[in-house]
Amino acid sequence: MDKTLLIKSVFLFMSLWGFTIAFMWFRPRIEAFWKVIATLIFLFYLWFFWENLNSGYALFLQNWYTVIVDFIKETIALVFVNLFLFWPLSLIILFYKSDDIGAERLLRFMCILTLALWILFVAYVYYEKGIDSFFYEKLKEFIPDAR
Repeated sequence: MDKTLLIKSVFLFMSLWGFTIAFMWFRPRIEAFWKVIATLIFLFYLWFFWENLNSGYALFLQNWYTVIVDFIKETIALVFVNLFLFWPLSLIILFYKSDDIGAERLLRFMCILTLALWILFVAYVYYEKGIDSFFYEKLKEFIPDAR
């Protein structure tokens, strides 16, 4: 992944994380202690990536459409790369899961996710120029205020 993509995407990742932290505070039956710990972890990452957040926010204000398209592409690439971690972890969870239906659903989800990502990446490798021109040029024409 390109470092400039990471700088662009940190702002959107942290924004998404901030929204989910806010939603977590409205969830009952979770102890306040763990909510505070999760919020402190978020605040630490906010402090740690503050410079990247500022530059990502500036890029977002300049060209929000391209930043969002890059964010989606990078998120898909991150999930694809992290399948190396997700698969062994999900198989361990699957082995220790007491619910057979939940274990089967987890395995089905992982198989479908992996196949879908393989299809996306094979299509992107063969049709990269066409896909990029569609998202960065043709689709941009249909969205108002996209720069």
